Amino acid sequence: MENNKLIYTVIKTAVENGIRYIEDNPKRGVRNLLDLGEYFASGNFQKNFFKLSHEILSNENSFYYNIIDSLVKEISHKKLTVFGINIGYNSFTYGTRTIRENEKKLGYNIPWAIVFNFENDDHIELTEEELLKIISAGKKVGIYSYFILLEKNMPLKALSNILLENDDCAFTLFVEPDALNYDVIEKLSLHSNLCIFVSINCDKKNKTATEKFNVLKKHRCLCGLSYSYDDKNADYILSGKSAETMMSLKTNFAMYIKKRSCNIKTAQEIRNFINSLRVKDNYPVFMMDLYGDLERINEIISVKSCFLSINSRGQISISDSLNETSLNIQNKSLNEILASTMPKAKYT
Repeated sequence: MENNKLIYTVIKTAVENGIRYIEDNPKRGVRNLLDLGEYFASGNFQKNFFKLSHEILSNENSFYYNIIDSLVKEISHKKLTVFGINIGYNSFTYGTRTIRENEKKLGYNIPWAIVFNFENDDHIELTEEELLKIISAGKKVGIYSYFILLEKNMPLKALSNILLENDDCAFTLFVEPDALNYDVIEKLSLHSNLCIFVSINCDKKNKTATEKFNVLKKHRCLCGLSYSYDDKNADYILSGKSAETMMSLKTNFAMYIKKRSCNIKTAQEIRNFINSLRVKDNYPVFMMDLYGDLERINEIISVKSCFLSINSRGQISISDSLNETSLNIQNKSLNEILASTMPKAKYT
């Protein structure tokens, strides 16, 4: 653990210097940071990621340079540094190594991230203490990334305490624009280990969402826009129209989120489409599919896909269909749930 803290400090200093260098020489600065990441990469996932990144950025006209330049100019450098290291090192490197060691020792798969899906609930039954306990147990087995889906219910005090208690984790919050008043944004902007996605309807006017998104940007928050989909609006995505909307709203990040009602075939088509956009130079927006990318990363780390979502009542889902199991985190530990739902053959 002490060695990990030393590495974290070294990386933090290098990243801070690298971000400052990007301001003066974006292309050289980005390549220097990639070289740093490649040096600390410990597994095939990380090494392949940095190799692909070098290949993409060998194109001097790559739109990724535009995204990075925009991030460095618009976002607090402290937020870029803290969130970037928490997800890039704590989660993808140290966390991945810890996950693999524990999978070998414990005999079950461990997800790379945990999803707290509180979307359809006005009241969150899980207490702050219970949420802190889940995250503490998660970190012990190597989980340093957490995704929180809310609608209008913003447990601001609990959320702030959770972020403060776990400053070594990367938290991504998905929220409806109505939940983001100016006081909430002011308080959320104090946290550097948080990325916030504001929900929009790409095929409708988004006055409130755009307003709240721009306020987040004024506070130099790491933020983006999210769009939920099912079979009804799939064509809007597959035609490229939603990507054009994202571009027009000047976001660096766009996250697509599959609804529970979405057909499996449709979801796969959209995941493939989003993935194809990432390697093209058509859109200066980094496109992601929440559940598709979680699955992709989990399969690389654990070989077999493993997914864990917890709703506001503590009920567990182990697939992105979000159908609840009979298991509840309020009466079983995280380790017990993983052992019973994600067993794997022990390594030989």
